[in-house]
Amino acid sequence: MERRAFALAAAAALLAPAVPARAESYPSRPVRLIVPYPPGGGTDTVARTVFEHVSGLLGQPFVVENKAGAGATIGLGDLARSRPDGYTVGVGGSSDPLLPLLYDKLSFNPVSDLAFVATLATVPIVLVAGPSLPAKNLQELLAIGRARRAQPISYASPGAASPHHLAGIYFGQMAGIPLVHVPYKGTAQATTDLIGGHVPLAVLGLPSALTFEREGKLRILGVASAQRSALAPEVPTISEAGVPGFSAGYWFHATVRTGTPQPIIARLREAVIKALRTPAVAESLLKGGFEPVTLSPAEAEKALKEDTARWARVIRENHLRGS
Repeated sequence: MERRAFALAAAAALLAPAVPARAESYPSRPVRLIVPYPPGGGTDTVARTVFEHVSGLLGQPFVVENKAGAGATIGLGDLARSRPDGYTVGVGGSSDPLLPLLYDKLSFNPVSDLAFVATLATVPIVLVAGPSLPAKNLQELLAIGRARRAQPISYASPGAASPHHLAGIYFGQMAGIPLVHVPYKGTAQATTDLIGGHVPLAVLGLPSALTFEREGKLRILGVASAQRSALAPEVPTISEAGVPGFSAGYWFHATVRTGTPQPIIARLREAVIKALRTPAVAESLLKGGFEPVTLSPAEAEKALKEDTARWARVIRENHLRGS
């Protein structure tokens, strides 16, 4: 599978229209910035925060186009059909390589048609208990789950086949407790029903859960990342709280069409990294609940391969489809 993906990427690069590789003159005109989700969401917020500063560094506007729908495949498909000249940039996430497993007859392959530019930020995923679940911490949840194996605990997520849904399945498998997924159309609806007691448990993004946790309306049982989050260092990781080795993360990254000259990709990457290391940008992201991430291409490739292999197995074993 990997050999085929790399072969397709090489073929796309050879067949792509020739474009100048002179990075010193790039960009000489405005750049399209495709966000494959609606305005105001997490991807949109991260994209606008980072690329507003990138625009200042490179001297050209990055014009945001929100092309939402079909699990990001509409916007990313547009990016995959663009000229490989650096004048169309997309902001997606670490779950993009899973799209061919979730959607039939895609017009593009995110592995072979899109080239990595830079990581932008991560959103910690958390396990959250509502008022209808009598568990003050993860150990109590595990005890409840293992005591009532014939009665699975329902958990909400922002959507079917979302990173949160996959993390919930993975958590149930590693923890050895039966869970039943309840998909919602977005975080707001899932959170409302969790607070209202209609569903006892949820897997959400940390920013959306943190405010309600601090108001005493919800209880965050653990963060799914390998390390504690800088946004809430008092919250233990799920691994340290009772499920050793558990980790489930999600990050946003910038990509371009495969075949874009490496000097242009490098210039873009350098500008993104400078933006993320700017105190005002980092502070703005953290205030919105996002943690800046500056992985090298090699680090990102390794992490992406590991995550893709893990979640692909979860998708196949549970026969999941995109909504």
